[in-house]
Amino acid sequence: PGRYWRYQELSAAVFDLFRAVTPLVEGISLDEAFLDVTGARRLLGDGTTIARHLREQVLAELGLTCSVGVAPRKLTAKLASEAAKPVASLAGPIPGPGVVEVTAADELVFLHAHPIRALWGVGPATGRRLDQLGIRTVGDLAAAPVEALTAALGNHQGRHLHDLAWARDERPVLAAVRAKSIGHEETFAQDHHGLDTLGPELVRLADGVASRLRRAGLAGRTVTVKVRYADFRTITRSVTLREALDGGQALVEAARPLLAGIDPGEGVRLLGVSVSGMVEETSRQLSLDELLGGGGSGGPSSGGPEAASGSETRPPEVVAAAWSEATRAMDEIRDRFGDAMIGPASTAKRGPKRRGDTQWGPDGS
Repeated sequence: PGRYWRYQELSAAVFDLFRAVTPLVEGISLDEAFLDVTGARRLLGDGTTIARHLREQVLAELGLTCSVGVAPRKLTAKLASEAAKPVASLAGPIPGPGVVEVTAADELVFLHAHPIRALWGVGPATGRRLDQLGIRTVGDLAAAPVEALTAALGNHQGRHLHDLAWARDERPVLAAVRAKSIGHEETFAQDHHGLDTLGPELVRLADGVASRLRRAGLAGRTVTVKVRYADFRTITRSVTLREALDGGQALVEAARPLLAGIDPGEGVRLLGVSVSGMVEETSRQLSLDELLGGGGSGGPSSGGPEAASGSETRPPEVVAAAWSEATRAMDEIRDRFGDAMIGPASTAKRGPKRRGDTQWGPDGS
């Protein structure tokens, strides 16, 4: 079984070594980051020297190997890091060079030799359209008339990919990028065909998302439910609320009507819940309607997160206010005794949705 807590622990240690070199560290996953070392070169040497030093430090202090790409921009640095990795074989891994540098003079030659799928933004559908045009490498893409690309892919994507093919990508390394969304999703071993079985899964996902929102000191206004059917057709439904939420019960109240509007009869293979429209968590002032008890009697006693979908629906903002004390108490218990010690009743059999369990946003990918 995976040990996500251990991956996080080692990831934090690796990133501490990165930040000892430069404050400009942009993490893109637990085990991958961009570093802008422009300001460190006078003290620590050129990019390749810094890369080799970092590899030695990571190995000596943490017992881990890493691969580093050095290049003038993020696009080619990413590809260079791929080229530096070991290669799998039937006889076992074949060691890679560890560090690969791509200089400005060699950048286009290096880039153009890659298959088209190596570029950011080229997925299966875009790849098929480019293949129909006879474009199979980045070099083919660079040589293609931009008019043909915009006709096949649309103006924005066609010009964007043409620019990437010529290494025109000036995106900076951004440290401490705020998460745009936080979510959980789960692919089921058996398809769900009814809301009666999907409801508890929705509660479990919402509880996990809300817990991570609070730990990150964030709240969000837009709630999205994602459903993927057995034939891999995927649909999403969203609602934007008046106020940002970070409570599990409030998130369930916002997500439940979205799920109710989706027909699960064909068989739901995957269910996801996410929150976007982020703001930093702040103290919340109740509206007059909430103070007077508008939108329902409120409070945990009026129905838990697994209340029947036919019961009176209360605005999520009202639910958030009513459950604020219970939510704080639950966080304190989880922080002290672990996530599995308390949660919505409908999650009791399977346990809470844990960090690292098909998630994105802070602490995820």
